[in-house]
Amino acid sequence: MPVVVVKSSDIQKSITEIAEANYTRLIDIIIKIQPHYTQAISNLQSDYIKSIKKIIEASFLTQEYLLFTRLFNWNNTPFTAIYIQQSDSLTNNIIRSLYAAIQLGINALEAAGNSLQTCSNVVEAVTEVNSNVARCWNSLFPMQQKPFFK
Repeated sequence: MPVVVVKSSDIQKSITEIAEANYTRLIDIIIKIQPHYTQAISNLQSDYIKSIKKIIEASFLTQEYLLFTRLFNWNNTPFTAIYIQQSDSLTNNIIRSLYAAIQLGINALEAAGNSLQTCSNVVEAVTEVNSNVARCWNSLFPMQQKPFFK
């Protein structure tokens, strides 16, 4: 069973003040850690992309040796122009698709951020309404009970 140590300064605080301080401290730690986590993910993605590039370069080098392209000049064949045209077209289509996918991802993340802000505003408004209701109740209840406790 864990032992809870109560500081002398905490004895004067209410439970809600202690809870609020603990949650605030927790969020502050998360805010402090988050950039390091995000940077680690970004570094991993960059390393992954660099590794894929090296693998592709190595595989094409191996293909050149396997297909004897070092011994025979494939540039003089009729397929060269067709291959270059289709390869360039495919590459351009993939690049356009990547840009579209990245933009969709960015838009989705921005929309999620806007939704979080909206949710935060709603919680703030609901909290304000609840506080107003509690204040009204606390001011009304004693007035209603006065006739009974004369």
